[in-house]
Amino acid sequence: MTKNEIAQFVADKIQKSDEASLTILKSFIDRRYDMIWNAALWRESLATDSQEISIDTETVTLNTVLDFPVAAVWDDKEIMPVDYSAVFQIDPTLFGDSGEVAKFIILPKLDGDARIKLLRKPSAAKTILILGKLKIVPLGDTDSPKINGIDNVLLGMVEGDMLEHIRQYQKAQLKFTEAMNQLNIAKDLEKHQSASNSRIIPIVEAHWNADSLI
Repeated sequence: MTKNEIAQFVADKIQKSDEASLTILKSFIDRRYDMIWNAALWRESLATDSQEISIDTETVTLNTVLDFPVAAVWDDKEIMPVDYSAVFQIDPTLFGDSGEVAKFIILPKLDGDARIKLLRKPSAAKTILILGKLKIVPLGDTDSPKINGIDNVLLGMVEGDMLEHIRQYQKAQLKFTEAMNQLNIAKDLEKHQSASNSRIIPIVEAHWNADSLI
């Protein structure tokens, strides 16, 4: 459903189809879409950024379409995010060392751009691959949500917002509960029912060994 269609559907349900009500409904759609976008690492909300990094580079600015980093790979090895306090406690020499990059710190944004600090400074030029969360793109009137399967979530939340707006608080609470159930279903579809790499890891009791199979 497009933004217009969602607004019109809710307007027809609660019999508030005037232009002023439709404008309010669209503002609710914008707010709720932003909330849903940030509620999970939806696969449609992720993208990668590959950059060639020079020797002694400390700060890497991510592609402008990325909102924040989720994971990173340096020279085909995963590097993990860490905060400043953990580095001071575990190995403060990482701040000044050069060599193989071990971890990264997420820095405050600069002019809206996400940045990371490499620990250690690289002693050789390599490629860094960053998985990041995309910045949300506001919906136009004829745009549909980029995330699959959230139409019912938006419908429920926006109807709840509009019911709250006209002071039908009990009905609004019921719609919010319904919408949250729909959101959980959408997350379940994302995690368990769409394409994924499932693994079965057997648990072997400590008293078992190879001889037990003979």
